[in-house]
Amino acid sequence: METSTTISIVSIVISAAVACAVIYREFIHDWLFHPKLEIAFSLEEPISRETILINDKRGFWPRLRVTNNGRSAARRCEGILAEVRMPDGTLDKRYDPLTLRWAIAPIDKGLQPLDIARGRQVDLNIFTTIESASAAQFATYADPRGIPLFLEPGEYWLRIIIYGDNFKPVERGYAVHWDGKDYRKGIHIQEMNDKPTSTTVWPWQGEGYGTPT
Repeated sequence: METSTTISIVSIVISAAVACAVIYREFIHDWLFHPKLEIAFSLEEPISRETILINDKRGFWPRLRVTNNGRSAARRCEGILAEVRMPDGTLDKRYDPLTLRWAIAPIDKGLQPLDIARGRQVDLNIFTTIESASAAQFATYADPRGIPLFLEPGEYWLRIIIYGDNFKPVERGYAVHWDGKDYRKGIHIQEMNDKPTSTTVWPWQGEGYGTPT
């Protein structure tokens, strides 16, 4: 009888220990040591970049800066352009979700998922404008796959999502104005996380930008 009781107690203790270990691993550990991604945007250096290309023309890269301020590495991070919308909120159905390129070397590695260590930061390219070119090229794969990989002059709302294996997706929205003329001064971008509607006041409304024609 005592042996049976002892076995039962041991079984209960083991089961309780296993349950506690699972709870710790699945909830407490993840809460204490999860990565925490923060996203900053600026059209100024050092986040966004201007440089001279191999054809001696100047190019400009608007970027997001992704910083991991959590307690563990953010695993297999990918930056996705999830949506392109018009200022009234209408979804531009020409675009499929696109993988955006991390600003790392070598350049071919930038389209692959990467780990962001604790306390580290990495920049994510959104698109590129080139001197005397009217199209703003998204920083993505070269294969068009039957969809446009560029923005024509105009105003748009972009939804960008950062995915990873060990954190919830982090998303931001950006209002974009591109005049198609000046590769640097013709770009205006402002964070605007609420999806626009027909009644949304565009960030630079009344400032003389307007939608290019």
